[in-house]
Amino acid sequence: MIREFKYRGETFRVNAHGIDGHEEVFIMHLVDGEEEGEISIDRMTEENDTSAPISAICQMLCDKLIIENSIDVADPNGAFAWVEVEALREVLPTRSDKAAH
Repeated sequence: MIREFKYRGETFRVNAHGIDGHEEVFIMHLVDGEEEGEISIDRMTEENDTSAPISAICQMLCDKLIIENSIDVADPNGAFAWVEVEALREVLPTRSDKAAH
């Protein structure tokens, strides 16, 4: 999964690979569309709450990144919200997929 989200008035991108609770999660801080900082966690090997939703992990990592990089956030009380983006392509089922149903 690759998605952008807003948190504390800033824009971030998450890149998560794996199954729920056992992902590798990379967070990038975006400034004017450019990556300005990164932090990650390997939920398969590093201590964490494997039942926590990915949004909670994103917030936890963002809080660490904000402190580590001394980011002066735009809105210290800004809530977490996924950024809705327009789909650029839609993958349609193939004929063999349709025949299987």
